[in-house]
Amino acid sequence: MAIAIIAEYNPFHNGHRYQLEYVKKHFPNDKIYIILSGKYVQRGEIAVASFEERKKIALKHGADYVIELPFNFATQAAHIFAQGALKIINEHKIDKIIFGSESDNVENLYKIAETIYYNQEIYDKLVKKYLKTGLSFPNSSSKALSDLTGESILMPNDILGLEYVKAIVNNNYPIKAYSLKRTVGFHSLESKDNFASASLIRQMIFNKEDISKYTPMQFDNVPDRIENYYKDFQKIVIETSAEELRKNPMISEGMENLFKKNIHAESYDEFVNKCNSRRYTSSRIKRVMLYVLLEKHKEKENDEN
Repeated sequence: MAIAIIAEYNPFHNGHRYQLEYVKKHFPNDKIYIILSGKYVQRGEIAVASFEERKKIALKHGADYVIELPFNFATQAAHIFAQGALKIINEHKIDKIIFGSESDNVENLYKIAETIYYNQEIYDKLVKKYLKTGLSFPNSSSKALSDLTGESILMPNDILGLEYVKAIVNNNYPIKAYSLKRTVGFHSLESKDNFASASLIRQMIFNKEDISKYTPMQFDNVPDRIENYYKDFQKIVIETSAEELRKNPMISEGMENLFKKNIHAESYDEFVNKCNSRRYTSSRIKRVMLYVLLEKHKEKENDEN
């Protein structure tokens, strides 16, 4: 028997350590697998520590195995991220998963996932209806869910948890989902006792503040950041035609024109904020920026070879 945790550990912190201790206590006969993002994480950012560093600390604190989640899943929207992770979990014959949750109500997530599964055509039509109004995919999905089930899943971990359960239900995987109540809000910039969100800890790392209260990880130097490559991104967008930009598989719905319009923003954050809208979430903008940067880097490598 085995249980999986899908994680980024960006960085690994006391909340993650608490989760591993909980799993060891409540599932003592199960091997613990971590499905871990690599260098780049779901929001299109660079992880604050290498995959190997994060793998090492996960093993130190109770994991038995760590499997890398491939880039093409790790840097995608929640439903693709979840599908890729659950596919790996199923292939390794892991029969359980556990995830942090704001509601801590897995039974309700199963109920919602099964309702969508048995009414997939209606759900898809509702999503398309809201997309046509200019809403982003996450917001369109949320409104479609509310129309179909009367339920609203609004918190980040519950949204991701629902995608995990949907992947299990849709593929009839022999996997049972469990949840654990989160100790701190997903993006909270406030700490609680010895717990702090990864967002707050990252902010502290970049500000060179003491993080030892919240994480066993140590950082002697400020990690590399995707923001450091904004000038490179800016140069690519300025020098590349909208037609060429459109060829990037992540760019759709006129995003190339939006990028062209706002590319003279002075900073990474300013550019993201200018592009952010009802249709395009900040996370989606960041993911596309990453793909544009990496595609150009790949082209350059091919030219040199």
